[in-house]
Amino acid sequence: MPYRVVISAELAKLFSVLSNPHRVRIVEELSQGELSVNDLQCRLNITHAAVSQQLAVLRTNRFVVERREGRNVLYHLRDADLAAWVLSGIKFISPNQDEIQKMMSAIESAKQIWSPVDDQTKTSKQSKRNNQNKE
Repeated sequence: MPYRVVISAELAKLFSVLSNPHRVRIVEELSQGELSVNDLQCRLNITHAAVSQQLAVLRTNRFVVERREGRNVLYHLRDADLAAWVLSGIKFISPNQDEIQKMMSAIESAKQIWSPVDDQTKTSKQSKRNNQNKE
């Protein structure tokens, strides 16, 4: 049974590394091939420092490998299957048709309850309150 503890801990570590949206995006961007920090910065629209920080986490956990080409450092996935596996997770976060219908129904109910009252109804309610206060 100790192997279950070890495997569970390693899987939890894997999920922890992928718990940051920028790291997930980096994995997906690198699924297309090698990229530099500057390339990733442009694609993710985050700072150079933020890309470097996320790459350091991915590198430390052996998700990505760096390759030097002169003064440039290019990054690629250690195992290309990682990106496919991450992408397959979309089915777990995609709502099914029943959930979408329930959400749309809840939104419509909220709109009806919370929508501003038109001027005529406001005036009518105000008149009722004034009459009640006079009594």
